[in-house]
Amino acid sequence: MYRYRYRLEDRYGGSFNHTVHNGESGSRAIYSLGILTASRGGPSHLIHSNEFLGQGVRFTFPVVHMAQWLKHWDTLESLAPVNPFAVIVMAQLTALRFRRKAARLDPKVDLMRRLAGYGYARDDIDALVRLVDWMIALPEALEPDYMRALEALEQEHAMTYITTPERVGLRRGRAEGRVEGQAELLLQQLARRFGAIPDATTARIRSATAAQLETWALNFVDAETLDEVFSD
Repeated sequence: MYRYRYRLEDRYGGSFNHTVHNGESGSRAIYSLGILTASRGGPSHLIHSNEFLGQGVRFTFPVVHMAQWLKHWDTLESLAPVNPFAVIVMAQLTALRFRRKAARLDPKVDLMRRLAGYGYARDDIDALVRLVDWMIALPEALEPDYMRALEALEQEHAMTYITTPERVGLRRGRAEGRVEGQAELLLQQLARRFGAIPDATTARIRSATAAQLETWALNFVDAETLDEVFSD
């Protein structure tokens, strides 16, 4: 958390807003917040400190223990029609509450039904469907039941896009599809940080295994150069 903080400060010019001579804001405020998705309670803040020979840094940031929101489900339901982040929290809490994947089918379909009725724009629903599907994973044996339930929702709400796996990236039981998605995501991240990616590197990523892609994705977090992403 501290590393992300100081990198943002270095890139965007400081951690607090101030006014320069022309009256415009000279920097952006940065607020660090930890969201502990499986924690049921604990301290309200976490502390990072690093001291040596009388000098050092101490970084304090607040945390949210998401499981505590289980007792505020009614509040989340009231916020969800206008706040997509509430939908994401509901999905995470559903996965936390139903740890056995075999018990998730009905709660997942119920959340999808709610989402279909919220009136979000198409692109927003596509994005939320992807997140909900990823957060509330189901056993492969329940996938046909889930798809039939989504087809019923499609007819109920006249929404041809909510149940189209190809359109929203829900490729059921296809490991090659997941690997392809991981590769494309990594390529987008690399291009954003390092610019144009050489053709040889692109080919290497697209032919990589899931394990290799996971290693490179972790390396990407701290890498300063493109070569460092692919270091052992």
